[in-house]
Amino acid sequence: MIEYLLSAAMAIGPALGYIDQYFIIKRQQSSSGFNPVTCAILLFSNIVRIFFWFGKRFDTTLLIQSAVMIITQSILLETVVRHRTPEKHESEPLKDQEQRRLRWYDTFWQWPHYLDYVNCLLGFTTVVGVAYVLLGKLPWFVEALGIISLGIESTLPLPQCISNFKTRSTAGFSLIVLATWFLGDAFKLFYFIYTNAPLQFDLCGAIQLSIDSLIVMQSILFSTKVKTWLGIHHPHPDKHFYASIP
Repeated sequence: MIEYLLSAAMAIGPALGYIDQYFIIKRQQSSSGFNPVTCAILLFSNIVRIFFWFGKRFDTTLLIQSAVMIITQSILLETVVRHRTPEKHESEPLKDQEQRRLRWYDTFWQWPHYLDYVNCLLGFTTVVGVAYVLLGKLPWFVEALGIISLGIESTLPLPQCISNFKTRSTAGFSLIVLATWFLGDAFKLFYFIYTNAPLQFDLCGAIQLSIDSLIVMQSILFSTKVKTWLGIHHPHPDKHFYASIP
């Protein structure tokens, strides 16, 4: 019974926090407090993880977790795109704005339509699938899939951590998501060690838990009560500078 409960918690638990984030965005009619790169990291990493499972049959619970997370993030991403406030760069010269539009790394994952994201994910899945068909029998390729998948996933909290630092605020970011990250990653690390999961999973869990701890500190330091106690009543003087960074 304990084994089944652990498996159920592992498969469903990590996705639960994003339900609260979904309703926060719907209620505020804005996704400005949530970094959409979070969805990208979870979608790309879990797609690769599924192919990793086909090559190295580790715990089936982790496969189910990937499927649940892909479905959850696809729904959340649609809401994020629908309620996203377009970034403004009115202070830039027209020439710089044109160059920004031409640079792929300034426009990637910043598309105006949800279908663009779906096409990107389908194209990515096709490329990985073809590579697996051609190289899936090679052990080094399978291990590389694990490193890529868990390497991408280990950076999950990083974009949100950077966004919080730039704005000196965690407003609009669900505390339930943060609790899910921190407690969930602590549980995941225990689960990976308990089930003798591949080493890539252990390293991923340790990195994520470290970044989660930084975001917990941010949520405390950037809270209204702490700012008032420290006598900070105005936005950080470098806020506009940080906001100008893509």
